[in-house]
Parts: sequence; C-alpha cells; structure tokens
Amino acid sequence: MTSVLLDARLAARGLGISTFVERLLAAMDANGVVTHVWKGSGEWGRPAKLAALSRSGLFDVSPRADPRARGFDVVHFASNVGSLFPGSNSVVTVHDLLHRRARGARRRDRLTGALLERSVLRAGRVVSVSDRTRAELERALPSLSGRVEVIPHGMRRLARPGRDRQHILAFGGAADPRKRTDLMVAVYREYRASTAGALPLVVLARAGLTTPQREALIAQGARIVPGATRDEVDALMAGAAALLYTTTEEGFGLPILEAAEVGTPVVMDAAAAVAREVVGDHCFPVSGAAVTAWVDQLRRAAASAPVAGALDLPDWAEVAARYQALYEQVRRR
Repeated sequence: MTSVLLDARLAARGLGISTFVERLLAAMDANGVVTHVWKGSGEWGRPAKLAALSRSGLFDVSPRADPRARGFDVVHFASNVGSLFPGSNSVVTVHDLLHRRARGARRRDRLTGALLERSVLRAGRVVSVSDRTRAELERALPSLSGRVEVIPHGMRRLARPGRDRQHILAFGGAADPRKRTDLMVAVYREYRASTAGALPLVVLARAGLTTPQREALIAQGARIVPGATRDEVDALMAGAAALLYTTTEEGFGLPILEAAEVGTPVVMDAAAAVAREVVGDHCFPVSGAAVTAWVDQLRRAAASAPVAGALDLPDWAEVAARYQALYEQVRRR
C-alpha cells in the first residue's frame, strides 16, 4: 500500500484550506487509505502561519532531509505551501495565488508564496482546486502549461431542510477589505428597515469585526457568533433563508459551495473573483455596490429557498479517489 505524508501545516490559518484537509482525510479514511498528517500549530490567522513555518525546519528545504518525512512513498503538500526541493515523489495542491495580487490586506507572506512557487516547479504532480487557479498558475509560471490537473473541492450530499428558514447568514472580516463588511452591515440595515417580516441576521465573526461594525449589528438585532464548530456552521447554513456574501475575491469560494449543499441561496457580487465551479443556480448576483440593489436580490433569494441541484460537483469520495490515483502514479515513478 502507498504510504502518504500529508503536509497540513497551514491548514489552521484559513477556514477553506482547513475544511479541504479535513474532508479529504475523512474521505480517504473511508476508502481505506492510511495517511499520516503533519499538522500546524497556533491560532487562526498570522500566528498560525508563523508558528507553522518556524517549526518546519528541514522540511522547508526538502522532505528527504527531514527525519520526520522519511519512509513515505508520497508527500502531499495540501495547504498552499511547499518545500524548496519537494522531490519527484510529491504532490502539491494549489488553492490560490493571492500572494501575487497587489490589493487586499490578506496577501500571502512573501516567504510562503516563494516556497509554493518553487515547490510547484519541482513537484512530481501539481493540482489546482479550480480552473481559475490553474489558469493563474499557467500565466504566472508558463513552464507549468499543460501540467496542472484540476481537482475541485467535493460536494457533500446533505439533506436539504424545507422552506422554514429562520435567518439571514453573513460573514465578518474586519481586517480584510475584500470582505466588504461595511457593505454587509449597510445592506442588512436597509433590508430590515424596508422589509415586512425581515428575518434576523446571524454573523459568523471569526475573522473579526470592528467596534463600529459590532455596535451597528447589535443595534439591528443581529446575533454575532465569534467562533463556531464545523457542525454549527453547517446548521446555521442549513437554517438560512439566504447567505449575504459581499466579498469581492476568494481563493475558491467554499461558503458558496457549502450553501449549495443545503440549498441556501447566495446573494453575491456579479463580478466576484471566485471559482466558477461554485457558481450555480443558487447564486443571486448583484452588479455594483448600490445598497438597494443588494436588498432587492436579498428579498428574492430569501423567497427562493431552498434551491435544489444548483451544482454538479464530485463528492468527496471521488475527490479522494483521484488523489489516490495520483499518489499511485507518483509512487510508481
């Protein structure tokens, strides 16, 4: 049997990457694949990234130089970081190239980006989680043209609740201008003021809120959830009449996919830079930042829940099987 070391050092720093690693591992376990995991440490955000990199040592040079990595047939760099010399027995999954984009407070650290780009040029196999990321990789590093395989996130087959949806769901992100949290607050304020029977707002605020944002949300009767488990996020998504998603750019757009899993409509920017794989019939696009346009779409979306069959993506078992096939190919090489 192929032995795999899965490098998940930076999975703690981003909700999307962490979710990807967890669900991939669960699917592999269900398929009978024994995978050893190298986990990161620290809290979510920059502390986790610094803690993971400060403890990685020889692994950042080459897994073959690190005694913790010896004896494995394949090393899978799964959390958007790599090594200077990853070796031909490696698989690198690229989630995004946000470190190359000038705007936004969430740019990747230069060291992390350099490791990732050096790693994909020397890796045995390179995978991207979306066709958009594949195209970015090939533009940035032309020698990768034709070498990048797209394996998107899987889609869970979850039960879709009925029409009794109790709230509007949104995400905070005070330190990140891409999230446009102020727009989210303004849209909900206008929705509540202009809509008979307006639904209450629940805000998942792990990524933070400013004091003015928090005070404005409390004044509108919003429930702020500073931290939530995966199961709690699933329950809140399933109970939402709509997801109010004001972000302009994401590496993938996992919340849009998770909304589709339970039939929750998503009100989002028509020009949002997200993976096209997650945009489906459950998405209600808005052109521009006019609050009234967002409110109009929010009302339409909430009246449409649930939306069935919005996306046609593989389940996680199929995603795991595709990675297993890559592992076997790399081992044989």
